[in-house]
Amino acid sequence: MEEIQKLINELGGAQYKDKDTEHYSEEAVELLIKKIDNKSKDKTVIESYTLIFKTLADWSKVEDNRETIIRSPSNVIEKTLQLFEFLLPNGVETLNTETTVEQSELFSMICRLVGNLTYENTPNREFIFDKTPSILKYISNFISQTKYQPLQRTSCAAVANLSSETDFIQLQFFKLGVVSTLIDLICRESTTDEVNQMAIKAFNNLVDNESTQVDIHFKEIHRLLGQLKKSLNKEGYYENSFANDLVSSLSTLSLNKDLQKEILKEGFLNDLIELIEESNVHREMINKFEDDDIEKDKDISIAPSTSELIFKLADNDDYRQYFYNKERDGKDANNILDRMIKIMTAPPPTYKDGDSKAQLKALDIAKVKKNITKTIALCSLEDDVIDKFIKTPKIFVDLLVDTEDTERIVNGEMIIGNLARSEPNCRLLNSYNVIELIADIMKKFPNFQPIQHLGLSSIRNLTLPTINKGFKPSSTLMEDVVFNSKVHNQVIQFAALSLIKNFIGSDQSNVKLFLEFPNALQSLLDLANGRVPASMDESDEQQEQLQLDDAKIQEIEEKFEEKQQEKQQEKDEKKQSKKDMRVIYEATRLLLRFLENSELSNHQEKMKQLIEESVEPFFSLLQSPFPILQVEGAKGLVLLIKHDKELLLSRPLWVKDLVEVLSVSIIPFQQLSREQSTISTDPNHQKLIAQIQSNCNFSIELQSVILSNIFYNFSLDESICKKMKDQNVISELKTLKSKQDAPQSLSNLIQKILVQLTI
Repeated sequence: MEEIQKLINELGGAQYKDKDTEHYSEEAVELLIKKIDNKSKDKTVIESYTLIFKTLADWSKVEDNRETIIRSPSNVIEKTLQLFEFLLPNGVETLNTETTVEQSELFSMICRLVGNLTYENTPNREFIFDKTPSILKYISNFISQTKYQPLQRTSCAAVANLSSETDFIQLQFFKLGVVSTLIDLICRESTTDEVNQMAIKAFNNLVDNESTQVDIHFKEIHRLLGQLKKSLNKEGYYENSFANDLVSSLSTLSLNKDLQKEILKEGFLNDLIELIEESNVHREMINKFEDDDIEKDKDISIAPSTSELIFKLADNDDYRQYFYNKERDGKDANNILDRMIKIMTAPPPTYKDGDSKAQLKALDIAKVKKNITKTIALCSLEDDVIDKFIKTPKIFVDLLVDTEDTERIVNGEMIIGNLARSEPNCRLLNSYNVIELIADIMKKFPNFQPIQHLGLSSIRNLTLPTINKGFKPSSTLMEDVVFNSKVHNQVIQFAALSLIKNFIGSDQSNVKLFLEFPNALQSLLDLANGRVPASMDESDEQQEQLQLDDAKIQEIEEKFEEKQQEKQQEKDEKKQSKKDMRVIYEATRLLLRFLENSELSNHQEKMKQLIEESVEPFFSLLQSPFPILQVEGAKGLVLLIKHDKELLLSRPLWVKDLVEVLSVSIIPFQQLSREQSTISTDPNHQKLIAQIQSNCNFSIELQSVILSNIFYNFSLDESICKKMKDQNVISELKTLKSKQDAPQSLSNLIQKILVQLTI
């Protein structure tokens, strides 16, 4: 023992060690490891070996020493295995009965060395696993023995470092039963805090792998939750490393897809809600810390992370049922939704004057309320909760009142939009003047797109003509709609169009309102003509610019206007062929509604503008893949040429364009013939046939509109007739007539036109 200590002292000299880096030379390491050369159970020898391994463990705390030690020629890892085999000849099962205190101390230092060598060092983990994998078995059993708790602690630390982010070692320890052993150790009443600190770290690393989680079920989760609550009640959450590590483990496990359904069925949400409900006591424990010692960005209770986990679970469509179904005991006593609403609406707690931690506590509670409110908003997507939520609408309307919290507003809009699914619900919500409330909020946050999108969507549900007959939008709401028609986001544009559709469907006088409102018609025409960019996703750069204030936007636009226009033109040209047409289609259908309305004749300038700028949009409808839209496009063109035939005649190859539309209109008849020849009793096949038949009906109407109202009427005019012939109309119509599966009605109409053209 004295000889070893003397050697260690010598090795600490300048000849063997760099004083600045604490890096030991290969010679120093080799001299020390060579002293492990005598297989003896003599107490003095064991104590000497313990000192050697302790020293090597101390040296290996320095990163540069780890490689030197583990790759030493004398092979300390191989010597370690030999010691295990010599001192435990009857296997590790004899640890509790045959191992001496001195031997347990040696084993503890060996575990400490292994842990330090593999700390943040994947190559060293691989080296041990490849060269001496059986060492893992010894370390595993050091954890399960109950006689020497210091050995339990260091073996847990070794497992933690060996298994950190290393799948194959995690799996090997799992096969050795370490996961179950650690759960038992953590949940055992007699386990010391020191052992538990290392046991939870080892467990945390081991279960960071779905393959090692397969034997964990709700029973184990519930046991761990019990230990978590005990630790919280004893020490609080802040600076409680055991609780923090255990929370991390439970969070990892609770996101295991196979485990999630089981624990949710067994009432896991109830346990999570209880953690939040009991968190006030743990918040107060922050008072034992000095203000300057508290890190402001750390949670002071478990409630924020718990509420975040609850939100993540609710974000899964399949799991939201567990938020409103009966608990595992078959009773509704522990209703999750009621308890979440209580958390969300609870008044802020009052704190004693002079409580320097009051702001921290209030912030902690605010984080919880934010997550729970988001969760409730997600739950409002489910039909089964609507009847419950609508009983207390003011709770959700109040989310929009007197607040600058944009996330709170978004959640409130989402809930209200989801509640507005029936006439009674809408009438009740409208009794709180919620439409104007949302309209004012949208005006207040013009560049915050989630507020705009969900606000428009909520108002759309609240203003459906079948629900809100006679509704007249306020000037503020009209401003919101016009503003969002110009936003470069297709989802928002579509929502704005839905409101315009609702307005003119609810009350015909809204047509006049729309035509007279500044920029309203122009914004609709811009959408119909595809002049407003309409991406589905905003880039980070776009989102960043949207949130700048108006002055900043103006400054940037003035500075880079010319360059941006050039870039936008290039983007538009590239995207034109791939452009999503849904906004164009919907905007054009609204143009048709205005053209059909008699109010338009009272606004001559608007009518002229509408007629001149609607030609291309109606051709877009004609060339869409949907017969119902094609019909509307044809009807729009007919209305336009009633005002000015040249709008169509001046278009190059207009005859060919219309004939191509008619040619496409035959496809549904070909589909119907093919499907009807297939004998099937499948209900889905019958639905398909019904849909194709509906398309055929629209196609017949389309053919009638184009052939009767355009081609035939034009053929009656000699000057137009000549222009049609110049575009080879006779040949085009004959080819169309001869197509297979062309309906008889089409052939008859074409024949009528051909006769007129050849007179």
